[in-house]
Amino acid sequence: MALGAGGPERLLAILHGLEDAAGRTRPFPNAPRTLDLDLIAVGDLRRATAPVLPHPRAHLRRFVLQPLADVWPGWRHPVFGRTVEDLLADLPGADRPEPIAE
Repeated sequence: MALGAGGPERLLAILHGLEDAAGRTRPFPNAPRTLDLDLIAVGDLRRATAPVLPHPRAHLRRFVLQPLADVWPGWRHPVFGRTVEDLLADLPGADRPEPIAE
């Protein structure tokens, strides 16, 4: 998958610029955030240096995997070789979202 000039580093810089424009500050690592934009995957690209790809904890987070399954059904994790649907099925049921009653 071609990203054009600058590759994943440039794309992540653009995402950080959007966060900054929305008022995000970074006072300390893992501080509460108003907006958090990350690169989850770029095709089957694997990188051990920043930005690490695929995101090192994406496979553990329903709030990442569920939307990913909606926009990229059948996506296969480049490290584990499992589909996004399989990764979702492995997550504990306790973290499933509950619909909001109307």
